Amino acid sequence: MSLAAALSAVIVAAAGFLAMCGVLMLKRGEPALAMLAHTKASLVQVFAGRYLAMAFMLLGLMAIGEWRALAVVLAIGGLMGFLDYHYVGKAGGWVWPHALAGVACFVLAAGAYSLSRS
Repeated sequence: MSLAAALSAVIVAAAGFLAMCGVLMLKRGEPALAMLAHTKASLVQVFAGRYLAMAFMLLGLMAIGEWRALAVVLAIGGLMGFLDYHYVGKAGGWVWPHALAGVACFVLAAGAYSLSRS
């Protein structure tokens, strides 16, 4: 088996696990938090880590000129913004920053994709 095939298999398995965790969090929030070793008290720090990771992914991809990958990450960020819009709105929170972030990510994704084509 080649390194690319082995790495791809592990990445698909990891992505499947992460997707399963996400669905579990949506369907059964409290038990999922416990199962994944998170507490409500740690969620702010967990969110902070994810925001920082996303920022470093964006800056890293930009720095190495991976415009196509940057477009994908930004498009995923746009989807995240609209998911946040939906769930924050459902909980009665302020939704417009999430909608604006989603739109901004999609606009930036289009720009990065355009750069990848030139």
